[in-house]
Amino acid sequence: MKTLHLATILLTLSGVLTQDREWRVKYPDKPICAVRGFSVSIPCSYSYPQNHQVKQKLWCSMNSNTDFCYKPPYVYNSLSNTKSDFEFTGDDKSDCTLLIHNVQFSYSGEYRFRFITNVTDGRFTGDPGVTLQVTDLKVSLIRLSGNGTLKQGDSLNLRCDVNCTHTSSQFVWSKNNQSLNTSGPVLHFPALTVRDSGKYTCTWETGETSGSETISLHVEDEMIYGETYNSWPFWMVVMVTAGLILVVVIYSRRHVHTEQLKEDDSDIYTTVQYNTFTMN
Repeated sequence: MKTLHLATILLTLSGVLTQDREWRVKYPDKPICAVRGFSVSIPCSYSYPQNHQVKQKLWCSMNSNTDFCYKPPYVYNSLSNTKSDFEFTGDDKSDCTLLIHNVQFSYSGEYRFRFITNVTDGRFTGDPGVTLQVTDLKVSLIRLSGNGTLKQGDSLNLRCDVNCTHTSSQFVWSKNNQSLNTSGPVLHFPALTVRDSGKYTCTWETGETSGSETISLHVEDEMIYGETYNSWPFWMVVMVTAGLILVVVIYSRRHVHTEQLKEDDSDIYTTVQYNTFTMN
């Protein structure tokens, strides 16, 4: 009898432990990085006993919530129609992902997900939560040779910096919205040319977010007769060329007209001389 009771107790305890383990909220193991002004997605999953139905989903920021997310305020409440930068993109079953738009420095901190089911005391909060780090993305110009304005032959680096540690991030570069066949945080220019002028954009991407920053380069043309001339825009070249053509046309017409007048004067002089000899 004692053996039977002991087995019953063990089975009961095992069932309780199994049911307790079904209440769970899983966040990323490491902090989430985000670039200020852009959007970030915080992955999240949750589970609960099968005989429960989720009635309310909540996200809280521990910067403003001092009740361990058990009470308001909440940055997201599924029962509220208030619109904000915090958007729930999960579901009522297992996905509790939170999407944050227009991230600001004040959004840095710990976030927790809480859900409430239709069963009395059937509620759970994921503790501890997930940490969000907000930073700026900066593109710096580092001169390797030359000084003053950028000239042909100067050497420089464009460096993309984000003050946030993320193991699976990547850097993508583009020029005038056209992708460049290069990667990494540094874009190297061993010897600048006028063709290197343009707008360069560095995009930092992770599995949860992305951000970009743009910098402009203007490379002056080479030295001509001891003075530096900027490369002319296309419209100016067209206008100058048209002006030169017009001058040539006017000069040619005036030259032809002058020659014609000379020929006319010569004919008149010859006619006068002829008539004079005839009269004599």
